[in-house]
Formats: sequence, structure tokens, C-alpha cells
Amino acid sequence: MVVRVLLFPLLRLLWTALLLFGATWSLFHLAPALGRLPNESLGGALRNALLLLSVLWLSLSLLEGKPLAAVGLSLRGAPAAFAKGFLLGALALSAVTALLSLAGSYHVVGLGAGASPRALGHAALLFFLVALFEECLARAVVFRLLEQGLGTWAALVLSALLFGFSHGFNPGATVLSSVAISLEAGVLLAAAYVATRTLWLPIGLHMAWNFFEGPVYGAPVSGIELPAFLLAHFPGPAWLTGGPFGPEAGVPTIVLGSALGCGFLFLAARRGQLFTPPWLRRLPTKGKPLPLPTVTPGASGHLARPVP
Repeated sequence: MVVRVLLFPLLRLLWTALLLFGATWSLFHLAPALGRLPNESLGGALRNALLLLSVLWLSLSLLEGKPLAAVGLSLRGAPAAFAKGFLLGALALSAVTALLSLAGSYHVVGLGAGASPRALGHAALLFFLVALFEECLARAVVFRLLEQGLGTWAALVLSALLFGFSHGFNPGATVLSSVAISLEAGVLLAAAYVATRTLWLPIGLHMAWNFFEGPVYGAPVSGIELPAFLLAHFPGPAWLTGGPFGPEAGVPTIVLGSALGCGFLFLAARRGQLFTPPWLRRLPTKGKPLPLPTVTPGASGHLARPVP
């Protein structure tokens, strides 16, 4: 009984957080030079990704008896899922940039400091590692364990808010920008994970979103200026362009990202991927217990798995 309580999903989230804290503390003390690498550098991003993957593998092995594939990191089908996510992210940010251009709020003035194959390759690798780290943390750890304990809808709201407001320390961040990130990215990426139960699609989407926003089209990425292929200016009101935080805080990105998130949630519902925890199913409703959800065939023809 004690073991079952200690392995309750929300406590597993706490144990995983403690493992991550302990691993990070050990790394910074045993290898201070490695620990001091900036997060936005290639070395720092690689350090973060490998550290989190190690903690995730250890947590899954010790607390759940599962491999990394069980949380959506299977290599089977990974290239196709990643490519779909990458294409969606590229199209989404291209659509936002085109809309800003039509509104007179995006002007290209020349080639920027990142206009070389080497610079673009460096940026692509950097944002792949950033997306791998953030999706493993936000979706495989936080969202997944919240979902197991509280259900899909509560986990979606809580993880999206945590994801959005974790960007509140970035340059140019405001409460509005944090809410925007919660809606357009926190909900969208979690919904993509729910609908597909693979991390590779949201990793590809996340990577392309950042890569095309900053290194390709020349906008700030969550307030951070980066060398870009195109040198661009963003005249116009902050509600449209996002101001110094970048297009992520603008209305066009919020609307498009939220619409895509709703689309993935509709797909998840069609596939029977929305999860209600057992304790919530047993709560009475007007004197009658809630019925157990039925599992319906997913879009692929296979039975959907409601339990994360």
C-alpha cells in the first residue's frame, strides 16, 4: 500500500524532479566548466538534452519499469513523425510571416549574419536539441504524469500554463506573452502529443517553429535575438508583431497556434486518446457512478490507448 502511494503519478513527478535536480547539481559540481555552458550554446543544449534523457530513462526504469519507447521516444516511425511535425511548424511560421508581410509589418532589408549553410546548420542542430529537451521535460515528464493523475484536460491546462510562464524570464516577456505561449505552444504541443502518443511529431513541430521564426525569417525567438538568414524589421503595433518578444506574442500566432491545437484535440477525441483517471471515473454524478470510457479504433485502425 505504501509503495502504491509513493508511486502515485503526481508523486512520481516529484521524484523525477528531485532526480533531475540531483543530477544537475552533481554535474555542475563535478564538471563546472560543462555546467557553465550557456543554455543557448550548442554545448549547453547538448548537455541539457543528454542530462534530461538520462534522468527520464532512470525515472522510467526505477519508478515505472518502462523503456523510453513507452513515452513516445520509440525509433520506429520516428523519421516520418518528425518530418510531419517539422513540415507543420515550417508552414505555420511561414503563414504567420506572410500575414505580417501583407499587413505591412514584415520587411526584409537584406541578408543577415546567419546567411550561410554553416550558420543555418548550427541553428538547426541547436533548435533540435532545444526541442528535444523541452518536449521531454514538458510533455514526457510534466504533462504525462499530470495526465495519469488528473486526466487529459487538467494536465493540458496545467502543463500549458507552466510551459508558457516558464518563458516569463525571457527578454521582452510580459504576462501577455506568457499567456500567448501557453495557448499557441503549450496547448498545441501537448495536443499533438495526445493525438499521436509520440514525442517525435511535437519535437519536429517545436524545432521548425523556432528555426523558421528566428534563424530563417529573422524574428526574435521568445525575446531572444539570433543570427538569421534574413535581416528583417517588424514595424507595426505590438498586438500584431509581438513587439520585442517576437511574433509569438502577436495575435496572428496566437490564433493560428490555438486553432492547430484545437484540431489536434479533435483528432485525439476521434482516436479515443483522451484519458480519465480511475479515481475520477468513480466519482458519483447525480447519484450514479460515471461510466467507464469506451475505447474506439483510432485513425490507423488500431485500438487507441487511453492510458499514457
